[in-house]
Amino acid sequence: MEKFRNYDVSFSGLDLGSHSFEFEIAQSFFDLFEFEQDFDHPELRINLLLYKRNNFLEIDIRLSGSVGLDCDITNEHYTQILEAHNEFIIKFGEEFDDSDDEVWIIPFGEHSFNVAQLIYEMCLLAVPFKRIHPDVVNGKSRSEMIDLLEKYSPNEAEDSNNEETDPRWEALKKLKSNNN
Repeated sequence: MEKFRNYDVSFSGLDLGSHSFEFEIAQSFFDLFEFEQDFDHPELRINLLLYKRNNFLEIDIRLSGSVGLDCDITNEHYTQILEAHNEFIIKFGEEFDDSDDEVWIIPFGEHSFNVAQLIYEMCLLAVPFKRIHPDVVNGKSRSEMIDLLEKYSPNEAEDSNNEETDPRWEALKKLKSNNN
């Protein structure tokens, strides 16, 4: 498609050996796709290393940069560092086939391939599923949400003062202490 033309990697005319390509990925890249992402302010860089061989191409792609996310616990906005790596091989055949994650087949006579969809998927998969602000992880966050979680979370000290403890819990605690 024409809108993804900037993400074509042309290999015809290149000598055998290693060749490097770089792509700067910003919000305008994600706007090309019809799906909304749940992050903002992407500042990403793609380094694509192409090894041209006689009968195939080896591709090594590295993603690095950052995106803005909202913390799942405090709902505070923070910057998440992203890194990802992907390798695959491109072989030549009768028709295009990218159904295998490790081997793409492109038709004989093609002079380039497009990496827009691959970059898009790499970016989405690099975003962590569980989004926790670094200040929450290192104990420096003092937000209203953290205070509420601490206030309403079960406390082991209160449980030990409670005389009516279910005996099944005691058996589970013994199992837990034996495993440590």
